[in-house]
This record gives sequence, C-alpha cells and structure tokens, in this order.
Amino acid sequence: MESMKKDTKAQWIALSGLVISLIIIGLAALANQAVIAGYHSSNAVLEFPKDNIRELNSHTRDSAMIIKDLSFEINSTSNETIPFIFEQLFDNYSTQMQALYAVHGETVDVSLVSINSTNGTFGINDIDLIFVNITYNDGRTHYISEPEIIEVR
Repeated sequence: MESMKKDTKAQWIALSGLVISLIIIGLAALANQAVIAGYHSSNAVLEFPKDNIRELNSHTRDSAMIIKDLSFEINSTSNETIPFIFEQLFDNYSTQMQALYAVHGETVDVSLVSINSTNGTFGINDIDLIFVNITYNDGRTHYISEPEIIEVR
C-alpha cells in the first residue's frame, strides 16, 4: 500500500491530460472567434449601400438634365421664369425620391442649392451647372454630399 502512495506517475498523467484538454478547448474557442469575426467583417462590407448611393447620384444627374429640358419647354408656353420652373420641377423630383426611398425604410433628401448659367441670363440652353445637396440615411449608413455639382449641358 505504501508503494502506491509514493507512486505519482498516474497523477502526472491525469494532470497532463487536463492541461491538454484545456489547451484544446482554448484553441477551439479562438478558432470559433476567428470565424465569427471574419463573417461579421465581410458581412459589414456587403451591407454598405454603395449601389443605392451611386444609383441616387446617377438618377439625380439624369433627372436634372431632363428637368432642364422640361423647364425650357414649359417656359415657351408660360409666363414663369426658367429658374422658377426648374426649382418647382426639382422640388417635385425630391418629393418623389423621398417617397420611393421611404418604402425601403431609407431617408433621402435631394435639395437644390443654386442654378448657374453661362451669361447670367436664362436663355435657351444657358443652364450649365446646378448645385445639389444629397443626403442618404438607411439607419446604419449616413451619406452627405454637399454640394454635388451637376453639369446639365
């Protein structure tokens, strides 16, 4: 019986088994955290609405050119000035964009800052540049472009 008390080889085997199992559990936890961190970082990049922002900017540029042409066309049949007509049509466009993006849970504000013409008067095709503030917010991403310069030649 005394020889068993002095024999500590089994205790070292049990202790080394415990240490090895704790190391394996720690490595498994670290590997799991690495996988989760990789998933969340790649998922955050995919959730950034760069296509929505790019589409909003592109659509605003295209619509500004169409609004310019409509302003000159409406001016030929009405007494209102071209800048006044342009501002009204652009405000209507802004209201429609707010309604369209609100359906998806996003807030958009497209506001006209100023209209520049080549010679200071608004004759046929004299509007060159417009300055627009574009704001986009989807709850996670807040984008502001102040002012966005749009060439409408």
